[in-house]
Amino acid sequence: MSTPLFSAIDRLRRQGFSRFHTPGHKGRDCGFLTPVTPWDFTEVRGADSLFEASGPIAETEARCTALYRTGGTFLSAGGSTLCIQAMLALVRPLGGKLLLGRNAHASAIKTMALLDLRPVWLAQDLAPDGFPAPVTPAQVEAALAAGGDYAGVYVTSPDYFGRLTDIAGLAEVCHRYGVPLLVDNAHGAELFFTGENRHPMALGADLCCDSLHKTLPVLTGGALLHVGATPLAEKYGFAGRAKEAMGLFGSTSPSYLILLSMDQLLPALENGEMAAALARDAEKVAGLAELAKSRGFGLPQGPVLPTRLTLGFGAMGCTEAAFDAALTAHRVEPEYLAGHACVFLCGGASEEDFARLRRLIEELPAGPALPLPDPLPQPETVLSPRAALFARRERVPLAAAGGRISAATVSRCPPGVPLLCPGERITAAALAAAKGYGLEELEVVR
Repeated sequence: MSTPLFSAIDRLRRQGFSRFHTPGHKGRDCGFLTPVTPWDFTEVRGADSLFEASGPIAETEARCTALYRTGGTFLSAGGSTLCIQAMLALVRPLGGKLLLGRNAHASAIKTMALLDLRPVWLAQDLAPDGFPAPVTPAQVEAALAAGGDYAGVYVTSPDYFGRLTDIAGLAEVCHRYGVPLLVDNAHGAELFFTGENRHPMALGADLCCDSLHKTLPVLTGGALLHVGATPLAEKYGFAGRAKEAMGLFGSTSPSYLILLSMDQLLPALENGEMAAALARDAEKVAGLAELAKSRGFGLPQGPVLPTRLTLGFGAMGCTEAAFDAALTAHRVEPEYLAGHACVFLCGGASEEDFARLRRLIEELPAGPALPLPDPLPQPETVLSPRAALFARRERVPLAAAGGRISAATVSRCPPGVPLLCPGERITAAALAAAKGYGLEELEVVR
């Protein structure tokens, strides 16, 4: 099945015109990238323009909109970061505060600073299984009932460990109070195509983002911004304003290779081929999870991503350093290694990949369980993120940072969840965590 953007770029490539336009390689020699340079175009006649789409890019987005049954789905060559920036820009006119979980990605915090949105945090302590508890509808209900100038409610689901939030319950509460629900679904692009449809767009979210490149066969940076077909999204005209919001932050020279990779994925999403592949991978992951559980690994409880495996090695008495050594010995590179658990993105893995992971699970020595980690601290907010981010600052050693106000977002990437946000008081717990990240200095407000 042909796809709109591929057909357009293929037609331009075959014309053989002299390319007196960007990019500078002119579609010819560029070292090891030479095979793809003929496809690397810019916004010339016939290629459309991402933020003013009216041709093949608009046709691809129309197919995505129909596939996901949304009020509008839009391509991003700037990852979910660009989509998050656009989501927050879309709701900024509705209020000056954002209600959100502490596991929000650093890109959201930085965007809030740019847009002068103030965070109001929803507590996320550790659940009994040692993984952060999702934000609940009851928490959101209590916060909204207390009143506030909220531009929206923002949650991250799935979280980095693969745990899913009750999006349907959150949507019901948010809509009852007339507040948009925004979902960072960066790691859940597969959810629309895996058995029960638990994608935020199917559960009532008003805005959400998917990082296709994280779990589906798309080049790094390929993502989707979804606008829900909801009364609130229609009331505020989110779909009609989405391109303008993306253009506030996105490059005017988006990668056509990234756009083409998303365009070319469409047939597999539409005809069920990708759903079948994900189902096969999910079955293998379920088997590995059962094996891990039988050996004593800790696993996140409740609904989780079907193709993601999170192994709590601390429950096996294994330290982070020892598990890192085991990963190296088995020639396995994970998505994220935390102090007590490790995250593996298994969609698209080969039989040999799965075999190596199985051997790692089978061969890791077991011992007495280690203590669970402390939850991330939730420091006092002293200044707005914007005021702190643009304040005069200085860099000081950790020993001198206690009690000062952070001037920057401090996070471990991955996962990029902030330890400290701009404007927060630096506590002893935050200092201890920063030291655990390997940091020796922090930037503070002068």
